[in-house]
Amino acid sequence: MDNEFKISNNPTGQELIDDIALITNTIATLSEYVAKTKNILAQADDTYKRIWDMKYLMYSEQYPKINQVKLKAMVNTDDDVVRAKAVLLDAKEKSILADSKYKSWDNRFIAVRKIASIKTTEMQTIER
Repeated sequence: MDNEFKISNNPTGQELIDDIALITNTIATLSEYVAKTKNILAQADDTYKRIWDMKYLMYSEQYPKINQVKLKAMVNTDDDVVRAKAVLLDAKEKSILADSKYKSWDNRFIAVRKIASIKTTEMQTIER
């Protein structure tokens, strides 16, 4: 959808109306998607922290005399922690992409609104 939309060099009034409708609908859809990705990101972050803490406690009880650097290395390389970290990173990536798409469409909306404002001013000048 992103690659298909282009703002015309000299859009007609109807094209501007159509563009604004398309953009606002797309922004509304993306807004919902951004909210969902942020929620998924928050859940993934909570899960990662919970698993990390559980593994930290588990390893510190198993190896009470281990130094902190080794303990953290054991936790960070634990399979469950690695999987949770991968899910967290994937959620971060999707959230960043969703934000980027939203901002891209928001910028299009600003550009089309500005063009519409210029066209309105032009029409008012011609009518005088």
